Amino acid sequence: MKKWLLGLLCIINFGYAQERTLPYYVAQAKANIPELQLNANLQEIGTIQAAVIKAQNNAFQVFASSDIWFAPYFNNNGKAVDLTIDPSNKAIGYDVAVTNGGLYSAQLNVTKSLFNKALVDGLLFQNEVQNNSIALNSELIAHTLEKTITDAYIAAYQLQEAKGYAKTLVQDLQLRLEVVAELVKEGVLQQSDYAVLELEVQNRQLELQQLDVSLATAIHQLDTSCYLPITAITVLAPPNVVPIETSKDDFYYRRKYATDSLQLAADKGVFENKYKLSLNLYGNTGLNAVTLSGIQRKFGVSAGLQLNIPIYDGKQRALNATQTRLKMDNLKLQKQAASLQLTNQLQDIEQQLSNLEVSKQLLVKQLQQQEKILDIYKGKLVQGQVSVIEYLNVLQSYKLKVQTQVQMQTNYWLLQSQYQYINW
Repeated sequence: MKKWLLGLLCIINFGYAQERTLPYYVAQAKANIPELQLNANLQEIGTIQAAVIKAQNNAFQVFASSDIWFAPYFNNNGKAVDLTIDPSNKAIGYDVAVTNGGLYSAQLNVTKSLFNKALVDGLLFQNEVQNNSIALNSELIAHTLEKTITDAYIAAYQLQEAKGYAKTLVQDLQLRLEVVAELVKEGVLQQSDYAVLELEVQNRQLELQQLDVSLATAIHQLDTSCYLPITAITVLAPPNVVPIETSKDDFYYRRKYATDSLQLAADKGVFENKYKLSLNLYGNTGLNAVTLSGIQRKFGVSAGLQLNIPIYDGKQRALNATQTRLKMDNLKLQKQAASLQLTNQLQDIEQQLSNLEVSKQLLVKQLQQQEKILDIYKGKLVQGQVSVIEYLNVLQSYKLKVQTQVQMQTNYWLLQSQYQYINW
Protein backbone atom coordinates (compact mmCIF):
# COMPACT_ATOMS: atom_id res chain seq x y z
CA MET A 1 0.00 0.00 0.00
CA LYS A 2 2.80 2.41 0.93
CA LYS A 3 4.69 1.63 -2.30
CA TRP A 4 1.53 2.24 -4.34
CA LEU A 5 0.87 5.55 -2.62
CA LEU A 6 4.50 6.62 -3.06
CA GLY A 7 4.31 5.81 -6.77
CA LEU A 8 1.11 7.81 -7.16
CA LEU A 9 2.65 10.80 -5.43
CA CYS A 10 5.66 10.60 -7.74
CA ILE A 11 3.40 10.59 -10.79
CA ILE A 12 1.42 13.58 -9.50
CA ASN A 13 4.59 15.47 -8.67
CA PHE A 14 6.09 14.70 -12.07
CA GLY A 15 2.95 15.94 -13.85
CA TYR A 16 2.98 19.15 -11.83
CA ALA A 17 6.68 19.89 -12.16
CA GLN A 18 7.03 18.83 -15.77
CA GLU A 19 9.89 20.72 -17.40
CA ARG A 20 9.26 22.45 -20.69
CA THR A 21 11.79 23.98 -23.04
CA LEU A 22 11.84 26.92 -25.43
CA PRO A 23 11.96 24.65 -28.54
CA TYR A 24 8.83 22.88 -27.25
CA TYR A 25 6.84 26.11 -27.06
CA VAL A 26 8.13 27.34 -30.43
CA ALA A 27 7.23 24.04 -32.10
CA GLN A 28 3.75 24.04 -30.54
CA ALA A 29 3.12 27.63 -31.61
CA LYS A 30 4.14 26.91 -35.21
CA ALA A 31 2.00 23.77 -35.28
CA ASN A 32 -1.08 25.46 -33.84
CA ILE A 33 -1.10 29.00 -35.25
CA PRO A 34 -4.02 29.27 -37.71
CA GLU A 35 -2.28 31.80 -39.99
CA LEU A 36 0.25 29.19 -41.15
CA GLN A 37 -2.50 26.68 -41.91
CA LEU A 38 -4.46 29.35 -43.77
CA ASN A 39 -1.40 30.09 -45.90
CA ALA A 40 -0.86 26.38 -46.50
CA ASN A 41 -4.43 26.18 -47.79
CA LEU A 42 -3.83 29.23 -50.00
CA GLN A 43 -0.76 27.52 -51.46
CA GLU A 44 -2.82 24.41 -52.15
CA ILE A 45 -5.41 26.62 -53.86
CA GLY A 46 -2.60 28.10 -55.94
CA THR A 47 -1.45 24.63 -56.99
CA ILE A 48 -5.00 23.80 -58.07
CA GLN A 49 -5.23 27.14 -59.87
CA ALA A 50 -2.35 26.09 -62.13
CA ALA A 51 -4.46 23.14 -63.28
CA VAL A 52 -7.43 25.48 -63.76
CA ILE A 53 -5.33 27.80 -65.96
CA LYS A 54 -4.26 24.89 -68.17
CA ALA A 55 -7.83 23.59 -68.40
CA GLN A 56 -9.23 27.02 -69.31
CA ASN A 57 -6.68 27.76 -72.01
CA ASN A 58 -5.44 24.43 -73.39
CA ALA A 59 -8.38 22.07 -73.19
CA PHE A 60 -11.32 21.96 -75.58
CA GLN A 61 -14.30 23.81 -74.14
CA VAL A 62 -17.46 21.82 -74.85
CA PHE A 63 -20.93 23.08 -73.99
CA ALA A 64 -24.53 22.71 -75.09
CA SER A 65 -26.81 25.60 -75.97
CA SER A 66 -30.46 25.96 -76.86
CA ASP A 67 -32.54 28.89 -78.11
CA ILE A 68 -36.26 29.04 -78.86
CA TRP A 69 -37.35 32.45 -80.01
CA PHE A 70 -40.59 33.56 -81.64
CA ALA A 71 -41.23 36.70 -83.74
CA PRO A 72 -44.90 36.39 -84.80
CA TYR A 73 -46.83 38.62 -87.24
CA PHE A 74 -50.32 39.94 -86.62
CA ASN A 75 -53.05 40.35 -89.27
CA ASN A 76 -51.12 38.32 -91.84
CA ASN A 77 -53.23 37.08 -94.74
CA GLY A 78 -56.35 36.94 -92.60
CA LYS A 79 -54.64 35.25 -89.66
CA ALA A 80 -54.64 37.05 -86.32
CA VAL A 81 -51.24 35.55 -85.34
CA ASP A 82 -48.86 33.87 -87.75
CA LEU A 83 -45.32 32.50 -87.59
CA THR A 84 -43.83 32.97 -91.04
CA ILE A 85 -40.80 34.21 -92.91
CA ASP A 86 -42.93 35.62 -95.76
CA PRO A 87 -45.39 38.10 -94.25
CA SER A 88 -47.78 40.19 -96.36
CA ASN A 89 -47.34 43.89 -96.77
CA LYS A 90 -50.20 44.50 -94.35
CA ALA A 91 -48.81 42.21 -91.59
CA ILE A 92 -47.66 43.81 -88.36
CA GLY A 93 -44.37 42.63 -86.78
CA TYR A 94 -40.59 42.92 -86.83
CA ASP A 95 -38.80 43.24 -90.13
CA VAL A 96 -38.26 39.70 -91.40
CA ALA A 97 -34.72 40.63 -92.41
CA VAL A 98 -33.97 41.22 -88.73
CA THR A 99 -35.74 38.29 -87.12
CA ASN A 100 -36.05 35.61 -89.81
CA GLY A 101 -39.35 34.90 -88.12
CA GLY A 102 -37.83 33.12 -85.10
CA LEU A 103 -35.09 30.75 -83.98
CA TYR A 104 -35.16 27.09 -82.98
CA SER A 105 -31.73 25.92 -81.95
CA ALA A 106 -30.22 23.03 -79.94
CA GLN A 107 -26.48 22.67 -80.46
CA LEU A 108 -23.32 21.09 -79.12
CA ASN A 109 -20.51 23.65 -79.27
CA VAL A 110 -16.72 23.26 -79.15
CA THR A 111 -14.10 26.02 -78.81
CA LYS A 112 -10.32 25.86 -78.62
CA SER A 113 -7.69 28.58 -78.32
CA LEU A 114 -4.76 28.13 -80.69
CA PHE A 115 -1.13 29.26 -80.44
CA ASN A 116 -1.62 30.65 -76.89
CA LYS A 117 1.48 29.18 -75.23
CA ALA A 118 2.83 32.62 -74.29
CA LEU A 119 -0.48 33.52 -72.65
CA VAL A 120 -0.63 30.26 -70.66
CA ASP A 121 3.02 30.48 -69.61
CA GLY A 122 2.46 34.04 -68.39
CA LEU A 123 -0.55 33.07 -66.30
CA LEU A 124 1.25 30.04 -64.86
CA PHE A 125 4.29 32.15 -64.00
CA GLN A 126 2.11 34.77 -62.31
CA ASN A 127 0.37 32.05 -60.29
CA GLU A 128 3.72 30.48 -59.33
CA VAL A 129 5.10 33.83 -58.11
CA GLN A 130 1.95 34.43 -56.07
CA ASN A 131 2.39 31.02 -54.46
CA ASN A 132 6.04 31.79 -53.70
CA SER A 133 4.96 35.06 -52.12
CA ILE A 134 2.56 33.17 -49.84
CA ALA A 135 5.34 30.74 -48.88
CA LEU A 136 7.65 33.66 -48.08
CA ASN A 137 4.92 35.24 -45.97
CA SER A 138 4.58 31.96 -44.06
CA GLU A 139 8.32 32.06 -43.32
CA LEU A 140 7.94 35.59 -41.96
CA ILE A 141 4.95 34.59 -39.80
CA ALA A 142 6.87 31.62 -38.37
CA HIS A 143 10.01 33.71 -37.79
CA THR A 144 8.09 36.52 -36.07
CA LEU A 145 6.18 33.97 -34.00
CA GLU A 146 9.46 32.40 -32.86
CA LYS A 147 10.71 35.83 -31.77
CA THR A 148 7.48 36.55 -29.87
CA ILE A 149 7.48 33.18 -28.10
CA THR A 150 11.19 33.44 -27.30
CA ASP A 151 10.78 36.87 -25.67
CA ALA A 152 7.75 35.70 -23.69
CA TYR A 153 9.62 32.58 -22.57
CA ILE A 154 12.65 34.63 -21.45
CA ALA A 155 10.39 36.96 -19.46
CA ALA A 156 8.69 33.98 -17.79
CA TYR A 157 12.03 32.34 -17.05
CA GLN A 158 13.26 35.57 -15.43
CA LEU A 159 10.26 35.45 -13.08
CA GLN A 160 11.01 31.80 -12.34
CA GLU A 161 14.59 32.67 -11.41
CA ALA A 162 13.41 35.56 -9.24
CA LYS A 163 10.92 33.28 -7.53
CA GLY A 164 13.60 30.66 -6.90
CA TYR A 165 15.91 33.21 -5.30
CA ALA A 166 13.05 34.69 -3.27
CA LYS A 167 12.12 31.24 -1.99
CA THR A 168 15.71 30.51 -0.97
CA LEU A 169 15.92 33.90 0.72
CA VAL A 170 12.75 33.27 2.74
CA GLN A 171 14.05 29.90 3.87
CA ASP A 172 17.38 31.43 4.89
CA LEU A 173 15.68 34.29 6.77
CA GLN A 174 13.45 31.84 8.60
CA LEU A 175 16.55 30.00 9.80
CA ARG A 176 18.08 33.33 10.89
CA LEU A 177 14.83 34.14 12.68
CA GLU A 178 15.09 30.95 14.73
CA VAL A 179 18.70 31.78 15.63
CA VAL A 180 17.78 35.35 16.60
CA ALA A 181 14.96 34.03 18.76
CA GLU A 182 17.48 31.97 20.75
CA LEU A 183 19.84 34.94 21.01
CA VAL A 184 17.00 37.10 22.33
CA LYS A 185 16.28 34.49 24.99
CA GLU A 186 19.94 34.54 25.98
CA GLY A 187 19.94 38.32 26.10
CA VAL A 188 22.51 38.67 23.34
CA LEU A 189 20.07 40.50 21.05
CA GLN A 190 17.07 42.64 21.83
CA GLN A 191 13.42 41.88 21.16
CA SER A 192 13.34 44.68 18.60
CA ASP A 193 15.94 42.79 16.55
CA TYR A 194 13.61 39.81 16.41
CA ALA A 195 10.65 42.03 15.41
CA VAL A 196 12.63 43.66 12.61
CA LEU A 197 13.76 40.31 11.20
CA GLU A 198 10.26 38.85 11.54
CA LEU A 199 8.87 41.79 9.53
CA GLU A 200 11.53 41.21 6.88
CA VAL A 201 10.49 37.55 6.63
CA GLN A 202 6.87 38.59 6.13
CA ASN A 203 7.85 41.11 3.46
CA ARG A 204 9.86 38.52 1.59
CA GLN A 205 7.00 35.99 1.88
CA LEU A 206 4.66 38.57 0.34
CA GLU A 207 7.16 39.18 -2.42
CA LEU A 208 7.40 35.44 -3.03
CA GLN A 209 3.60 35.19 -3.26
CA GLN A 210 3.47 38.04 -5.79
CA LEU A 211 6.22 36.45 -7.87
CA ASP A 212 4.33 33.15 -7.80
CA VAL A 213 1.22 34.84 -9.21
CA SER A 214 3.24 36.73 -11.84
CA LEU A 215 5.01 33.54 -12.93
CA ALA A 216 1.72 31.65 -13.23
CA THR A 217 0.27 34.48 -15.33
CA ALA A 218 3.36 34.60 -17.58
CA ILE A 219 3.24 30.84 -18.20
CA HIS A 220 -0.50 30.98 -18.88
CA GLN A 221 0.08 33.76 -21.39
CA LEU A 222 2.83 31.67 -22.96
CA ASP A 223 0.42 28.75 -23.28
CA THR A 224 -2.20 31.03 -24.81
CA SER A 225 0.29 32.47 -27.33
CA CYS A 226 1.13 28.91 -28.39
CA TYR A 227 -2.58 27.98 -28.64
CA LEU A 228 -2.14 25.44 -25.84
CA PRO A 229 -4.66 24.69 -23.09
CA ILE A 230 -3.70 26.28 -19.78
CA THR A 231 -2.18 23.62 -17.54
CA ALA A 232 -0.57 23.43 -14.13
CA ILE A 233 2.52 25.58 -13.65
CA THR A 234 5.52 23.95 -15.24
CA VAL A 235 9.24 24.29 -14.71
CA LEU A 236 10.96 26.17 -17.51
CA ALA A 237 14.38 25.07 -18.72
CA PRO A 238 16.99 27.78 -19.42
CA PRO A 239 16.23 29.53 -22.75
CA ASN A 240 19.53 28.60 -24.43
CA VAL A 241 18.99 30.94 -27.36
CA VAL A 242 20.55 29.56 -30.55
CA PRO A 243 24.11 30.87 -31.06
CA ILE A 244 24.31 33.97 -33.20
CA GLU A 245 25.15 33.64 -36.88
CA THR A 246 27.40 36.54 -37.81
CA SER A 247 27.19 36.16 -41.59
CA LYS A 248 24.30 35.38 -43.88
CA ASP A 249 23.85 36.27 -47.54
CA ASP A 250 20.25 35.17 -48.05
CA PHE A 251 18.52 37.85 -45.99
CA TYR A 252 14.73 38.03 -45.94
CA TYR A 253 14.60 41.55 -47.38
CA ARG A 254 16.55 40.35 -50.41
CA ARG A 255 14.24 37.41 -50.98
CA LYS A 256 11.25 39.72 -50.52
CA TYR A 257 12.68 42.15 -53.07
CA ALA A 258 13.28 39.31 -55.56
CA THR A 259 9.75 37.93 -55.10
CA ASP A 260 8.07 41.34 -55.38
CA SER A 261 10.14 42.14 -58.48
CA LEU A 262 9.08 38.88 -60.09
CA GLN A 263 5.47 39.63 -59.18
CA LEU A 264 5.63 42.99 -60.97
CA ALA A 265 7.27 41.35 -64.00
CA ALA A 266 4.64 38.58 -64.04
CA ASP A 267 1.74 41.04 -63.78
CA LYS A 268 3.21 43.17 -66.55
CA GLY A 269 3.65 40.10 -68.74
CA VAL A 270 0.04 38.98 -68.23
CA PHE A 271 -1.20 42.49 -68.96
CA GLU A 272 0.82 42.75 -72.19
CA ASN A 273 -0.22 39.31 -73.41
CA LYS A 274 -3.59 40.76 -74.37
CA TYR A 275 -1.78 42.71 -77.11
CA LYS A 276 -0.75 39.51 -78.85
CA LEU A 277 -2.74 38.05 -81.73
CA SER A 278 -5.30 35.48 -80.60
CA LEU A 279 -6.73 32.73 -82.76
CA ASN A 280 -9.70 30.61 -81.67
CA LEU A 281 -11.18 27.55 -83.32
CA TYR A 282 -14.91 27.02 -82.89
CA GLY A 283 -17.49 24.59 -84.17
CA ASN A 284 -20.96 23.29 -83.45
CA THR A 285 -23.45 20.65 -84.49
CA GLY A 286 -27.15 20.16 -83.90
CA LEU A 287 -30.44 21.80 -84.79
CA ASN A 288 -30.57 25.35 -86.15
CA ALA A 289 -33.76 26.59 -87.82
CA VAL A 290 -35.84 29.74 -88.21
CA THR A 291 -39.18 28.05 -88.96
CA LEU A 292 -40.96 24.97 -87.77
CA SER A 293 -41.64 23.88 -91.32
CA GLY A 294 -39.26 21.05 -92.24
CA ILE A 295 -37.41 21.41 -88.95
CA GLN A 296 -36.53 17.70 -88.94
CA ARG A 297 -34.09 18.38 -91.78
CA LYS A 298 -32.38 21.39 -90.21
CA PHE A 299 -29.62 19.40 -88.45
CA GLY A 300 -26.06 20.24 -89.48
CA VAL A 301 -22.55 21.21 -88.54
CA SER A 302 -20.41 24.37 -88.77
CA ALA A 303 -16.84 25.40 -87.93
CA GLY A 304 -14.65 28.47 -88.18
CA LEU A 305 -11.68 30.46 -86.99
CA GLN A 306 -11.75 33.72 -85.07
CA LEU A 307 -8.76 36.07 -85.24
CA ASN A 308 -8.39 39.04 -82.87
CA ILE A 309 -5.82 41.78 -83.57
CA PRO A 310 -5.42 44.53 -80.92
CA ILE A 311 -5.01 47.94 -82.56
CA TYR A 312 -5.55 50.76 -80.09
CA ASP A 313 -6.68 51.00 -76.44
CA GLY A 314 -5.87 54.56 -75.39
CA LYS A 315 -2.16 53.93 -74.63
CA GLN A 316 -2.95 51.61 -71.70
CA ARG A 317 0.12 49.52 -72.47
CA ALA A 318 2.49 52.48 -72.10
CA LEU A 319 0.73 53.70 -68.97
CA ASN A 320 0.95 50.25 -67.38
CA ALA A 321 4.66 50.03 -68.23
CA THR A 322 5.24 53.39 -66.51
CA GLN A 323 3.38 52.22 -63.42
CA THR A 324 5.47 49.05 -63.28
CA ARG A 325 8.72 51.03 -63.62
CA LEU A 326 7.75 53.34 -60.75
CA LYS A 327 6.83 50.36 -58.57
CA MET A 328 10.22 48.79 -59.32
CA ASP A 329 11.92 52.04 -58.32
CA ASN A 330 10.05 51.91 -55.00
CA LEU A 331 11.18 48.34 -54.40
CA LYS A 332 14.80 49.32 -55.01
CA LEU A 333 14.53 52.22 -52.56
CA GLN A 334 13.00 49.91 -49.94
CA LYS A 335 15.75 47.36 -50.50
CA GLN A 336 18.50 49.96 -50.04
CA ALA A 337 16.86 51.31 -46.86
CA ALA A 338 16.41 47.79 -45.45
CA SER A 339 20.06 46.96 -46.13
CA LEU A 340 21.30 50.05 -44.31
CA GLN A 341 18.96 49.56 -41.34
CA LEU A 342 19.90 45.90 -40.99
CA THR A 343 23.64 46.69 -40.96
CA ASN A 344 23.24 49.46 -38.38
CA GLN A 345 20.94 47.43 -36.13
CA LEU A 346 23.22 44.39 -36.14
CA GLN A 347 26.26 46.50 -35.32
CA ASP A 348 24.38 48.19 -32.47
CA ILE A 349 23.27 44.88 -30.96
CA GLU A 350 26.76 43.41 -31.29
CA GLN A 351 28.14 46.37 -29.36
CA GLN A 352 25.47 46.00 -26.66
CA LEU A 353 26.22 42.30 -26.32
CA SER A 354 29.92 42.99 -26.02
CA ASN A 355 29.31 45.59 -23.31
CA LEU A 356 27.01 43.21 -21.46
CA GLU A 357 29.64 40.47 -21.50
CA VAL A 358 32.09 42.80 -19.75
CA SER A 359 29.46 43.92 -17.24
CA LYS A 360 28.48 40.33 -16.49
CA GLN A 361 32.06 39.38 -15.73
CA LEU A 362 32.52 42.36 -13.42
CA LEU A 363 29.25 41.58 -11.65
CA VAL A 364 30.29 37.97 -11.03
CA LYS A 365 33.39 39.21 -9.21
CA GLN A 366 31.31 41.67 -7.18
CA LEU A 367 28.85 38.93 -6.25
CA GLN A 368 31.65 36.67 -5.07
CA GLN A 369 32.93 39.46 -2.80
CA GLN A 370 29.40 40.24 -1.64
CA GLU A 371 28.80 36.59 -0.75
CA LYS A 372 31.93 36.56 1.39
CA ILE A 373 30.77 39.72 3.20
CA LEU A 374 27.32 38.23 3.69
CA ASP A 375 28.79 35.05 5.18
CA ILE A 376 30.84 37.16 7.59
CA TYR A 377 27.76 39.06 8.72
CA LYS A 378 25.82 35.81 9.11
CA GLY A 379 28.51 34.60 11.50
CA LYS A 380 28.59 37.89 13.40
CA LEU A 381 24.78 37.87 13.66
CA VAL A 382 24.88 34.45 15.31
CA GLN A 383 27.48 35.74 17.74
CA GLY A 384 25.48 38.89 18.41
CA GLN A 385 28.28 41.12 17.13
CA VAL A 386 26.06 42.99 14.62
CA SER A 387 22.46 44.12 14.76
CA VAL A 388 19.73 42.65 12.60
CA ILE A 389 19.42 45.94 10.72
CA GLU A 390 23.11 45.86 9.80
CA TYR A 391 22.72 42.28 8.58
CA LEU A 392 19.62 43.15 6.55
CA ASN A 393 21.42 46.07 4.94
CA VAL A 394 24.17 43.74 3.75
CA LEU A 395 21.56 41.19 2.65
CA GLN A 396 19.66 43.86 0.72
CA SER A 397 22.84 44.90 -1.08
CA TYR A 398 23.50 41.27 -2.04
CA LYS A 399 19.89 40.84 -3.16
CA LEU A 400 20.16 43.84 -5.48
CA LYS A 401 23.30 42.39 -7.00
CA VAL A 402 21.53 39.07 -7.64
CA GLN A 403 18.58 40.84 -9.21
CA THR A 404 20.96 42.82 -11.39
CA GLN A 405 22.64 39.61 -12.49
CA VAL A 406 19.29 38.04 -13.42
CA GLN A 407 18.27 41.17 -15.32
CA MET A 408 21.61 41.28 -17.15
CA GLN A 409 21.25 37.69 -18.27
CA THR A 410 17.67 38.35 -19.35
CA ASN A 411 18.76 41.38 -21.35
CA TYR A 412 21.52 39.32 -22.93
CA TRP A 413 19.07 36.64 -24.06
CA LEU A 414 16.64 39.27 -25.34
CA LEU A 415 19.39 40.91 -27.36
CA GLN A 416 20.37 37.54 -28.80
CA SER A 417 16.73 36.97 -29.71
CA GLN A 418 16.53 40.38 -31.37
CA TYR A 419 19.78 39.72 -33.24
CA GLN A 420 18.48 36.40 -34.51
CA TYR A 421 15.24 38.04 -35.59
CA ILE A 422 17.00 40.78 -37.56
CA ASN A 423 19.87 38.67 -38.92
CA TRP A 424 17.53 36.67 -41.16
